[in-house]
Amino acid sequence: MNKKFGWSLFLSLVTLFSTHAYSQNINQMLDIEQPRSLTATPELSSLGKPILAKTQDFQEDADIARAPAPPLTEMYVYAVGSQNCGGWEYTAGLITTVCDHGGSWMGAGILEIGYGTSRIAWMNGSLLPSSALIASTPVCVTGGYYTWPCTAGQTVVGFLREYNLNGNQSGTFRYQSTSINSPWNTMSVQIYIR
Repeated sequence: MNKKFGWSLFLSLVTLFSTHAYSQNINQMLDIEQPRSLTATPELSSLGKPILAKTQDFQEDADIARAPAPPLTEMYVYAVGSQNCGGWEYTAGLITTVCDHGGSWMGAGILEIGYGTSRIAWMNGSLLPSSALIASTPVCVTGGYYTWPCTAGQTVVGFLREYNLNGNQSGTFRYQSTSINSPWNTMSVQIYIR
């Protein structure tokens, strides 16, 4: 009985590890380019256009940690990135991109100040699946600027949400979120991607 169990366990482990190695080899053979993460992309941090925080609204002290989550107050399409553009383009406050986007990968980053839920995203009028949200990074205030990632002890004031828009070349990207607490407001933002 123990030999059968041991043999089954051994075969299960071999199958598990060989499947992982096989999928890595397939991706390498096909030379699949994966979308680059906004939070890990050095090009974005070198844009040098941080958004000023309203520091009087977000005080960095111990009492804030016990306060309720802040409602949604601001929302921006912070950046749009693609292979054709060669990385990420800072877009906060723009209604259209400057760069002509497209290629094997494309994505959008939304800076959402406050805590939201019931997030919905559309590309060219089509609802994106929930799996299109590929990252949600906490945002804090450091020296009067929204920054990420947060360091230990900082208060999270919002999130940078990253969406995978692969397969699109241009069109309107729209994002909507509803505050998790009073006043339960719904905010939306959109940008035309050239």
